[in-house]
Amino acid sequence: MTFIIDHQRMRHIANTPPKIAAEFDLWRDGRAFFVGGALPIHATLETMFESFCAESTDIFVITLGAAESIRHGLEMTKLIKKNFNIRVMVRLNHAIPDWLFQQIYASGADLIDITGTAPAAPGDDSTGEDGQKSQYLAAREAFPRWSVASTVTIDDGDRSLLIRKIDELLHIGIVPLPRLIGNGTEESETEICDVLHHVTKSWHKHGVPIKPFLALIGLASPLVPAVKPGTLRSIIDRLHDRRKLAAADLLRHLRVSNPTDSLDSAGL
Repeated sequence: MTFIIDHQRMRHIANTPPKIAAEFDLWRDGRAFFVGGALPIHATLETMFESFCAESTDIFVITLGAAESIRHGLEMTKLIKKNFNIRVMVRLNHAIPDWLFQQIYASGADLIDITGTAPAAPGDDSTGEDGQKSQYLAAREAFPRWSVASTVTIDDGDRSLLIRKIDELLHIGIVPLPRLIGNGTEESETEICDVLHHVTKSWHKHGVPIKPFLALIGLASPLVPAVKPGTLRSIIDRLHDRRKLAAADLLRHLRVSNPTDSLDSAGL
């Protein structure tokens, strides 16, 4: 898929940076629905049903909280997956034990986004660059290929460092998702465009199936598909996407029908 940069959208994002969802948030933006994993489950599902029927949704993004609320967030994920035939992403803002990634996948998450600046959980020694890589690798082992992402903040900082970060993520099988923060100056815009062009070329080079992430890419960055599909193509794409989701659910069932880990063993 080929992308172009919408410069008007870039300037809008510079003035109004994308909102970051937290574990107690519940809101919709475009075709993405953000759900806090620490919210009351049944009341949240009722609200989601009402909103889902009113507007089309491509992806649910469930933000899990700290360790003490993980069980609750996984139950939320399980029930959302059971009640909606929509792709589900779990987003982590905190480091977790590596074995929990398998539990997140088993709960029904199709995708997972691990923030690039996740603080360590209490009692966890997975700090620093090595700890972050350990989280990426553990998630990659639990989830299917190219289902693990990491949001990368793209600003007017060191361009070479951002490009190196993007390359390192792709090298270990992690999808870098751009989140734009700029000051709106012409110089900043030029630097950011260079990094965004590198991101899109790298997605293509590594054969990343980027369509599942489109709704989020469009919210947090000025990247838009170069060619917009017509009505017939959109219908065909949606039917194909439903088949892929069904296949992914079958794969999950086969992989986790006899899980060996449990939340109880960790006291969560």
